[in-house]
Amino acid sequence: MQKSKTELKQAKTAAKNVPAKASKAKATTDAPAVNTALNALLWLVAIVLVAGAIVGNWYYTQHVVIDESSFDRFIRVAIVIAVIVIGLGVTLFTNKGRSLLNFGRESYVELRKVVWPTRQEAMQTTFIVFVAVCVVSLFLYLCDVVFLQLVRYITL
Repeated sequence: MQKSKTELKQAKTAAKNVPAKASKAKATTDAPAVNTALNALLWLVAIVLVAGAIVGNWYYTQHVVIDESSFDRFIRVAIVIAVIVIGLGVTLFTNKGRSLLNFGRESYVELRKVVWPTRQEAMQTTFIVFVAVCVVSLFLYLCDVVFLQLVRYITL
């Protein structure tokens, strides 16, 4: 029994509409956007915190006349690091920061999909690279010796 042309066309279009095989990867969504005013305020706070930490550290070391013991120096450095980390943490709540966090999550998902080599494969590849480096370095050494002798012959 032969199919008509319309039945063949319907079968072809039905085959085209079949969805692709579902991926095992989780679907990721974009982070919700922060409104523009809040985004600008967060960037301003982050910049002021980091700039304040840098300027405050410079001012303290240049203008405060205190014999700085190791504990005082430790406290000063700890405060500067804490303020910079807080400033960077504030940037994670901006639109760009949320995009960065989303990118990090997606990268981690992709990293889990990677098929890593076995120890034996890694050792064999490392050995091949080591041998190749030795061969190339020997070649460069021989070129250096030949050029050195040529220059010595020409100049003397």
